[in-house]
Formats: sequence, structure tokens, C-alpha cells
Amino acid sequence: MIKLFFLTILVLNLYGCGYSTMASSYSENKIFIVPVENKVNITSEARNYSNYNSFPLLLEKKLTNSLVNQFNTDGHFKVVSTQDEALVLECKVDNYEKTALRYTDSDDVKEQRLRLRVTVKLSDSSGAMLDTKKVVGQTSYFLSGPNRKSEAAAQVELIEDTVRRISEVVVERW
Repeated sequence: MIKLFFLTILVLNLYGCGYSTMASSYSENKIFIVPVENKVNITSEARNYSNYNSFPLLLEKKLTNSLVNQFNTDGHFKVVSTQDEALVLECKVDNYEKTALRYTDSDDVKEQRLRLRVTVKLSDSSGAMLDTKKVVGQTSYFLSGPNRKSEAAAQVELIEDTVRRISEVVVERW
């Protein structure tokens, strides 16, 4: 009975579940990442009259570099510098949001959430649009206490989360 149990476990381990996030449904195995474009209107009326909304400098450049690093690390696609025979990934930052989650007894902000809203477009090598998706990356952080973090450190986590979500959207074939 014990041998049968171990034999069953061995067969299941070797067989696996069959699930894989492979990009085999694309004819291309290369990807060209267009530099991320910033579409946030930092002079809008909502931002103009609010001391709470800000926008991190060079966010789109950091997002582009992180995307290239993610796809190089992931290995599903080879990142190339030309659009020839490659998928084309375009990302546009639509909005950067900072909201208060918790307040102290004296009405100071204790915890905040950052959200990054990005429109992702994927085209094939002939230029035909495969699909468009909206991706939202987010992170939260404390401004005080033992787990406090600066907004700059939280922005690094926000970019990592957004890049991970964009990569998943591309690799898992929309």
C-alpha cells in the first residue's frame, strides 16, 4: 500500500498539472518595447487645486527600464531594439494617484496608497493591433510607525507591481 502511494506521488510529480504561462500562441518570440509615454495632465484643474496630488519625476523612464528588465529576466520573449519580426509593446501612463487610507487621531495621514494606471497596447510584427488593456499597479505604505516608508521607496514598489502586471497580461495572452 505504501509503495502504491509513493508510486502515485512520483507519477503526479513527473506528469505535473499541465499549466504553464508560455507565450507559445504568438508567432513572434521577440518583443520590442516602445519607451513609455506619459499622458498625465499635471496641469489639470483637479491637480492644480490640490496639495495632495503629485507626480514623480521620470516615472515613464523608470517604467520603461523596469519593463525591459522584466522581459529579459522572464525569458518568454527576447527584447530587441528594432521592430522587425517582433511584437510591439506600447504603454501610456494615464494617471498617478495618491490617496489616504488611514489617519491618526490628530487627522494626519498615517497610511497612503499609490496607484499607477497604464494603457497597454500589443501589436504583431505586421503592425496589426492584437489587443489593448488597462493595467493598474498599486502599493500602500505607512508614513509613521515601525513600518514607515518614504514615498520614493513606495514608488519603486509601485513600478515593480505595475511591470509585473503588464508582463502577465502580455505573456498570458489576453
